[in-house]
Amino acid sequence: MNKSMLKITAFGVAVLGFYIYITMYVSGLSGSGGGGESAGGVSPEAGEKIFWGDGQCSTCHKIGSSGSATRGPDQEGLATRSEERAKELGMPSGLEYLVESIVDPEKYIVKGYDKIMPRVYDPPIMLSREKILAVLAYLQTLGGEPDLNAIMKYKDKIPEASKKKVKPWIAPMVVDAKEGEKVFFDDTRPVTCGKCHVANGKGKRVGPELTGIGAIQTPEYFVESILTPSKKIVKGYETMYVITNDGIPYNGLIKSETDAEIVLLKEEGGEIEEVTIPKSDIQEMKKQDVSIMPGNIGELLSVRDFYGIVSFLQSLK
Repeated sequence: MNKSMLKITAFGVAVLGFYIYITMYVSGLSGSGGGGESAGGVSPEAGEKIFWGDGQCSTCHKIGSSGSATRGPDQEGLATRSEERAKELGMPSGLEYLVESIVDPEKYIVKGYDKIMPRVYDPPIMLSREKILAVLAYLQTLGGEPDLNAIMKYKDKIPEASKKKVKPWIAPMVVDAKEGEKVFFDDTRPVTCGKCHVANGKGKRVGPELTGIGAIQTPEYFVESILTPSKKIVKGYETMYVITNDGIPYNGLIKSETDAEIVLLKEEGGEIEEVTIPKSDIQEMKKQDVSIMPGNIGELLSVRDFYGIVSFLQSLK
C-alpha cells in the first residue's frame, strides 16, 4: 500500500471516529442513550419475575387479587403509599423509603405487622444488587411510573449478596425431610400441622400458608415458631377473645363475619372446630396476642419428630 492510500485510510478512520463521537455526545445530551448510569438487567419486567420467583416476595406479600400471602402488607398501590410514608417520615421520596425498607427491613414496620421480613441479600434468599434494583423498578409500577435513573443513584446503598459461607443447618440427630413431612400431615397424632397449614397444596388453610417458607426463613425461626407460637403472630391470624351474654368464653380465629354473626375457628384437643355465634349474643369481643397454635407442641412431639418437621419446613423452597 502506497503513502497516498495510507493517508486516505487514516483520514477515513478519523472522520468515522469523529462522527461516532458526535453521535454519542448528542445521544447523551438528548437522553436517547439512556442517560446516567447503565441499568444493565434492571427493569420492571425483570423485577416482576424476581418478585414472584427468586426473591420469594410473594411468600409474604400479595398484590391486590394476585397471590394470597398475608404475612406482609398488600403491595397494591405501593408507589403511592410509599410517597405518603416518606412525607410522614420527612424523607425526600417514596423511592428512598422503599430502598431503606429493603436494606433494613426492621427500620420502618407497617403498623399491625411484625418484624419478619428477612434481609433479601443475606441467606437464604441472597439476591444480587442488580436483582434488588430490578425489584425496586417493579415496585415503582405499583401505582406509579418507574424511574430507572433515580433507582440507579441508590445502587451503592444496596448491599451486594452475602458472600459468606453459610454452614448448612444440621439437626442434633439424623432426620429426613420426607419423614418430617409424614409427621406434619399425620392426622392420627395428638397434634397435626396439616390440619391448620397448607404446604405445597396439601393441608387446611386455617393458619398461614407455608409453601415456600424455607426460602425466606431459617431453621432457627422454625424452632422458635413451633416452641413459642405466640411470640410472632402473622397479621390476620390473631385470635379473638369472645364472651357471650351467658358468660361462655371463646378463643379463636374469625373465619367469617357478617352483620348478624361471626364464625370462629377454635382449637380443642388438637382439633379445629367451627363455632357460630350470633352477634346479639356477644357481650365482649377483643383481639388477643395469643396464637391459636398450641403452645405445648414441643411436649407432644418426640425430639426426632420435632426436628423432622423443622427439616421439612426448611425444604419448602
